[in-house]
Amino acid sequence: MDLLEKLRPLLAAEAAAEAYGAGIEPAELEQAVWLRLLERTHEEGPPPEPAAWLRGAVRAE
Repeated sequence: MDLLEKLRPLLAAEAAAEAYGAGIEPAELEQAVWLRLLERTHEEGPPPEPAAWLRGAVRAE
């Protein structure tokens, strides 16, 4: 399974849970995290623990 396919449901759930508290739309948060993941993967490769990285990235955004 592709990393993006694997993380898509988790990101959707995390973004839905965090977005409104941060005052943004879940879709905007998802896009920001996908961009961050692509940049990170390009520079350093995929994170060793993708789910943990994704949760941290959602909260950081």
